Amino acid sequence: MAKRRKSLADQVPTEIFWSIFNKLSFIDLLQAKAVCSSWNLAAEEFVSKMPWLMLPSKKEVEEGDGAFVNNNGYNGFFNLCENRVYNLKTTPMEFRESCCIGSSNGWLQIKIHLPSVDYLLGLKKMERNEDGEYELDYLKKNQRFFFKVCGKQQVRECFIQKAILSGKPDCNENFGVVLLCNNREEIAYHQRGYNSWTVIDVSHPPYRDIICHKNHLYALSDNNSIEVWDLGGRDYVGRIVNKSDIVLPFPDKSHTKGNSLRGFGTSKFYLVESCDDLLLIVRFIGDYVDFDGTLLTEWDLLTETCTQPKICPYRTCFFHVYKLDFDELKWVEVESLNDRALFLGRNQSVSVSVQSFPNCETNSIYFTDDCWEKMEEDYNYGGHDTGIYNIKDESFKPIYEFSSDKIQPPPCWIIPSAMLESQLGQCVASLPGCN
Repeated sequence: MAKRRKSLADQVPTEIFWSIFNKLSFIDLLQAKAVCSSWNLAAEEFVSKMPWLMLPSKKEVEEGDGAFVNNNGYNGFFNLCENRVYNLKTTPMEFRESCCIGSSNGWLQIKIHLPSVDYLLGLKKMERNEDGEYELDYLKKNQRFFFKVCGKQQVRECFIQKAILSGKPDCNENFGVVLLCNNREEIAYHQRGYNSWTVIDVSHPPYRDIICHKNHLYALSDNNSIEVWDLGGRDYVGRIVNKSDIVLPFPDKSHTKGNSLRGFGTSKFYLVESCDDLLLIVRFIGDYVDFDGTLLTEWDLLTETCTQPKICPYRTCFFHVYKLDFDELKWVEVESLNDRALFLGRNQSVSVSVQSFPNCETNSIYFTDDCWEKMEEDYNYGGHDTGIYNIKDESFKPIYEFSSDKIQPPPCWIIPSAMLESQLGQCVASLPGCN
């Protein structure tokens, strides 16, 4: 059989690809990927690694005024490299009718068929009315609950708090899906090739975060211990059988800071894999924060001359970053991320190198709003707490701004991959004001 002759495009040196592709827009990169196999491989390095921000419709958010936010759906993607929003001309039904509970390893739109979660969640009935609100009938701890009216975010907050993949399904036949569910009290695992969910044997619920790291599942407990399961150690029905606990003292710096700010806010915690290290991120969120960053109490919102309380939504105030020392079993403070940037939210948090992405700020934390317990408290705000935090000077700046502080569904991070091309290839309209 005669060998296929290489095209002229195949003969272009790789370093020339990089110098050219580094200057192309996302849409141009997708078109370049279709030229030949070598261009597809080179362009994929630029397409798939930079997180994007999945956004609801700017028009729906700013015209809805918080009244009908439960009917809003995701409508576009903010490309950080280009500082540009790509709108979907045709919004997939999943983006409109469903609630995003996580994006892991670049997966968003491709469907992975999973066993039903109804039994796992104790769900007996869930129906959605024409107004976009849900009626629920479910069991929890042997008690039966009925909710006649609730929104998408309330459903998510109650049932599934996070979903992650243990590996990339396109290159790993042994991948699994992990759920943090039932008010963070349970962790469930589904291994590809099996037809059911396994509720993992846990010791210290509830859990603050979960992550898969080097074929192990890590769960950070509310008591600051970490439970570890070997995803390779499974019995004949797919249950994880190898487990260990790591008991760690909570970092003194964050403990002292948290005590000094008690009564002004709450803390959230994230596990992130970065350059083979396991990081702990502590995020402090003020319950009421003025426009100048001043922390307030609920009583500070009232004045003698005004019958309506001052509106000051919750906002993130600072972050602490630590690395797990596996030998000493302690958290070591990280003063600089060097050329890395972290992306945090309720979906799987990630770390990326900024060298290939000139618009991504080094030594920074990009964060989205994941305060589900607060989002339904007020019609005036919720989903708004997003931004970029510089670790060196402790400053904040916005990522993408709406004129409203009530943003539903809240923006969330994804990492595009070639599998998204069929959808994003149609997204060529840019929102006004995004240069």
